[in-house]
Order: sequence, then C-alpha cells, then structure tokens
Amino acid sequence: MTAMIRKTPDMKNVEHLRQAEEKDVVKVFCRIRSPQDENYTSCLRILSDKEVSLISHNAASSRAGPKELHCTFRQVFKGDDSQQTVFKQVALPLIKNLFSRRNGLLFAYGITGSGKTYTMTGDSQDSGIIPRSLDVIFNNITHLQADKYVFKPDKMNGFEIQSDRDASKDRHRELQTYLKSARSQKTLKKKDDVVEFKNTGIPEYIQLEDVDEDNSYAVFVSYIEIYKNTVYDLLDSNIDDAGRSRNLQAKIVREDSAHNMYVHGVVEVEVKSSKEACEVLYSGMRRKRVAVTLLNSGSSRGHAVFTIRLVQAPLDRYGQFPIQDKQIIHVSQLCLVDLAGSERSNRTKNCGQRLMESGNINNSLMTLKSCLEILRENQLRGTRKLVPYRDSKLTYLLKNYFEGKSQIHALICVNPTADDFDETIHVMKFADVTKEVQVTQQVDSAKHNLNLPVGRRKDNQMHVEELRKANQHIQERSTDEECSVDAVFPSLEMKDPANNNLIPDLLNFLELRRTQYQSVKNNSESKEKEFSNRLKLLMEESTLILQESANLKDTYYHEKKKRINLELKLSRMDSRIQELQQTIKEQNEDIKATEQKLAVINMQINQQQLDTKVLTQKYKKKFLAEVEKGEREMKYMLHKQEAELKAETHRSPAQQQSLKSPKLLPQRGSTTNAVA
Repeated sequence: MTAMIRKTPDMKNVEHLRQAEEKDVVKVFCRIRSPQDENYTSCLRILSDKEVSLISHNAASSRAGPKELHCTFRQVFKGDDSQQTVFKQVALPLIKNLFSRRNGLLFAYGITGSGKTYTMTGDSQDSGIIPRSLDVIFNNITHLQADKYVFKPDKMNGFEIQSDRDASKDRHRELQTYLKSARSQKTLKKKDDVVEFKNTGIPEYIQLEDVDEDNSYAVFVSYIEIYKNTVYDLLDSNIDDAGRSRNLQAKIVREDSAHNMYVHGVVEVEVKSSKEACEVLYSGMRRKRVAVTLLNSGSSRGHAVFTIRLVQAPLDRYGQFPIQDKQIIHVSQLCLVDLAGSERSNRTKNCGQRLMESGNINNSLMTLKSCLEILRENQLRGTRKLVPYRDSKLTYLLKNYFEGKSQIHALICVNPTADDFDETIHVMKFADVTKEVQVTQQVDSAKHNLNLPVGRRKDNQMHVEELRKANQHIQERSTDEECSVDAVFPSLEMKDPANNNLIPDLLNFLELRRTQYQSVKNNSESKEKEFSNRLKLLMEESTLILQESANLKDTYYHEKKKRINLELKLSRMDSRIQELQQTIKEQNEDIKATEQKLAVINMQINQQQLDTKVLTQKYKKKFLAEVEKGEREMKYMLHKQEAELKAETHRSPAQQQSLKSPKLLPQRGSTTNAVA
C-alpha cells in the first residue's frame, strides 16, 4: 500500500488556485541526471513528460515519510535530453522577455552532485544555459550595438549615455590602462590559466521577433558569489597596482531609488560578443570556491549569480546616435543563479571549514524555502505576513524578482540514486511550494512616445549607401569620360595644288572641335552644378545634424549639471544626516545618563519613603502605648477617689473634721495632658 502526498487546498482556496493558474506563476522544470553507475538502484520513475514518482526502497527511510511521492512539473527532462533541449524550454522564453523589457530569474536547485553547475555552464564540449543565452543575445544585436562606453554605469544601479567624444576618451583611457598594466596581466594570466575553459560547442542561432532595430543596445555582465552569507565579486581584480595578490573584498547589497536590489560596487563589464562574455564568465569561475567532498569531486561552496543586463535606448531621428536622455534608457536583466547543493553532514562527513560552509548553504536554502512558503500563504489566504528576505543575502538580493514584475523559472536537478532518497524528498517538497508562488505580469508601459519615424536606422544606412554609390559613380565618370578635346589636328601640308578641300576640311574640323568643346563645357557645368547641389544638400543635413547634436549636447550638459547638483545635494544631505545621527547619538547618551540619575533619585526617594513609613509606625506604637498607660492611671485615680468618698460617707462628724486637709483632688484629664 503506497502512501500518496499531494497538496490539496481547502475548498475555500480553490478559487485562489484558479486565479493562480490564470496569472503568471513560477514555472518549475525538472532535470534528471544520467546515472554514473549502470548497476545503481533508482528511486525515481518517470510517469510522463510532466510527472515523476519518487519511490523508497529502504524501510528505514520510509518511517519519516511516505513510500511514494508524485510530483508534477512544467517539463521533465530525462538523462539523455541534450543541453540544447533544456535551454530552449527553460531559458529561451526568459531571453525573449529580456528584449520585451521584462526581467527574468532562472535558478538551479538540488542536492550536491545533481548536475546544477553542468546545466548552467556546461563543459568544453557542450555549452550550458549561460553560454547559449549569450549566443542568442549577441546573434540578434550584433549590428545594433552601440560603441563601447556610449552607455556607462552611473554607480547607482543605472546608466547614462555619453557623447561619442567622451566615449572615445574612455576607450583611449582603457587602452592606456591595459598597456600600463600588461605585466601584471601576464602575471595574473599565468596564475589563473591553471584550468582552461574553451567553448567548442555549437553556437545558438535563434532569431527573435521583439528586437527593435531602431534602438541601440549594449550588454553588461556581472558575476558574484555568496559565500558564508557574504557577497564577493568574482570579476574584481585581485591584483593591486604593485602586482601583489589580495583577497576578494566583501560587497554590500543595497536598494536603489526605484527600490531595486543591487550589489554596490560590483564590476559590470561591457561585452561586445559572446566569446568575450564567455571569457569573462570563465575568468570568474576560476575564482569560485570549489572543494572535494565525499559526494562530489567539484562541490560549489557558495551560490554563484551571473547577471546579464541589456541596456537599450532609441536612436535619434537620423538613425545615427542614441538620444542622450537618461529618462528613456531601459534596462532589463536576466539573473542566472547556480545554487550550491544542500548537504547532510552524516553523509559528507564534513568537518571544520567544510562543515561551516555546509551550514551556511543549508541555512540560506532554508531561508529561500521559508520566503516562498510565506509568499504562497500570503497570496492564497490573503494574509500579510512579513517575508524574511533579510535573513539571507541570497533572498535579499533576489527580493525584487519575487515581489516585482518578473518572470521566474526554477530548474530542479535530481540525482535518481536510492542513496539520495531522503534529500530528494525535501527537494521535491521545495518544488511543490515554488510552483504555487505567483508573480505579477508586467505590462510594457516604459515605451516613450517620441514621435520618431520607424525604420530610421535602415533609412540612414540606405542614405549612406546612396551617397557612397553616387560618389563612386562620379569618380568613375570623371576618370572614364573625356574631359578635354584631344582629337588629332589635321595636316595643313599642300600636296596637290588642285586640292580645294583643304580649307573646307579644316573649317569642318574646327567646327566639330568647337562643338565637342561646347559639349565638354556643358557636361562639366552640369557636373559642377550637380556636385554643388549635392554638397549644398550635405551641408544642410550636416548643419541640421550639428544643430541637433548641439541641442543634445546642451541637454546632456544640463542633465549632467543637474546630476552634479543632485550629487552635491545628496552629499550635503548625507553629511547632515551624519551630523543628525551624531546629535541623536549624543542625545541618546544624555538620555541614558539622565535616566540613570533619575533611577538613582527614585531609589533614594523610595528609601526615604520606606524610612518615613518605618518611623511613622514606630512613633505610632509609642503614642498608642502612652495613651493606654494614661488611661490606666486615670482609671486607677478615679477608683481611688471613689473609695475615699465611700469611706468618708461612713465616718462621724468629728473624724471628718480631723481628716480635713488643704489637699486638692487631681483634676480629670491631668494625666492625659501630661502624656500629651
């Protein structure tokens, strides 16, 4: 009797699930690794191209969970499916959305040794998802790219457009820097070229439909690693100016003005070809932290994040240069994440440094799962629980993809061996949670209505080609056509006196020569006029272009001045904030000191009140004792006087006379007054 685990929502949440199917949800794919051993025992059975069954063959493993678990995916890839098949199904839709101005996220999840890194990067014989993505991007924008440094990062997660002159200066500066540090680069190459990565796979030639030929494009790539919950830049040069090696510096995850998360100070390399981008990728892979464990000979010790940013801006009305307006630049990015595999210490037998690394990896993956679970609960049940993105640098960096307008694909990599059954159960549960998380669909509202003609790049290219052909035609005509009258002058020698045709022949020859000269003159005048008209037209167009360039330059400098003023204002605000923070800190210290003094004074007041209460009780007891004593004496005196009066009434008159004395009886209340 096999147990079945299939999440069935409550009836009140069925409507939410229907809405989730209609909306854009996280698409989860599964790839099953080919077994390394032919005599292995499989714990996985493929039911269809979208469903698999996880079966336990160990009685001890089935105590904690079910014996069979059915899981459905968007697509299931078998071990013999090629890298190209996986790429077209998983990554190609994200690249199409990249040109449609929508961000994308693709992450590979699975236990260690399940084939995540191979799927993302591939090897020297068969490229993975990242190189194939670069191939498709550059094969569609090769003739549409702007010159290098025309698009320049502004160090605040945005971009600005430079003039061709400033871009040329930056290119020259880059060349000088490269020549200056050639010796250091040679040293670095000798150290880093221990492992060579050569992409000999077949490039991906796929034509996309959403590429706007009236835009100018640029591609920037960055490569980071999250190791022990700390972000490191894998493209940051670890060679200082003196040629000495230094450790990679930790980076900070920040939020820009548009509430997008980014790594502050990360190196973004502008690449112009797929080959150049792959070289950048492989140079970063050399700096990745990889170690040998019992389960994997090349286990990644951190999460690797490769980001492709596609920057595009419309060309001017002449189809030559991108418009220098920062407001119309659009940046879309594709984030490709190779997550480190989850590990169990009882299987890997890790200790020391490796054990700490495994703990950080498992904690970050648990935080990712927790965030997805809370997101799903908030979306299905309408709750507003706080999603713990800040508990991990990984989730904090990917926050915008889950809460923003992006498309997310998850690739679950599975090792079908029976020994990995317990870990694979948790992977399948993670996939079950992920595929129910909804992502907001993005409406492309970023396009600006600039009233520019469509096809202006082609018109400009055709115009340039026409001018080139006209110039070539003029040059050919000027060399081929006869520009002077070079006919042979007839001989004037009189050989026969009877020859009367000499003068008429000479007149005819001169008349013909004059006609030819006039024809050459008219032809030259027409060429001169045509050339003058063309030159005038070119001068008018050049004047318009210069005027447009001057206007754009004025706009650029105005925006640059405005940006500088904003930066100065921001720096003043930062200094003011620091002063206020220092003032608040001092005031907090004063408040703490005052609170301490107040606490001491309150203790003294309480002690005085306690002493006063004790004295009051003490003197109250004494007063009550004195009152009781006075009352007893008064009773005694009254009793004595009553006895004397009684005895006096029984005496004779003579005895009474003898007993008379001047003593007076004490007044009532005298004892009480004395006591008082």
